[in-house]
Amino acid sequence: MNIGLEDKKIQKIVSLFSKYEAVEKAVIFGSRARGDFAYNSDIDIAVYTNGQSVTGLQTDLEEAAGIYKINLIVMDELNNDQLRQNIERDGVEVYRA
Repeated sequence: MNIGLEDKKIQKIVSLFSKYEAVEKAVIFGSRARGDFAYNSDIDIAVYTNGQSVTGLQTDLEEAAGIYKINLIVMDELNNDQLRQNIERDGVEVYRA
């Protein structure tokens, strides 16, 4: 999987999901999943949850990502059907509980 990030950075980000009991699955989507990213592209992450809160996850992801901006989508709260379809079509799974 080439999402334009160092393996160490990916591992640091992915390791956070297991610290949140609510997170059942996480996917990278957008330009990094499609492979048309630039060096400074943000990191689009969608999480599927068990309905519990993921308060604090955005902050933890931003700290782990360093210079990269994080765009976090909680799929249970997503009302945009087009974006949902794009995530489900193009998303690259990086974590499953």
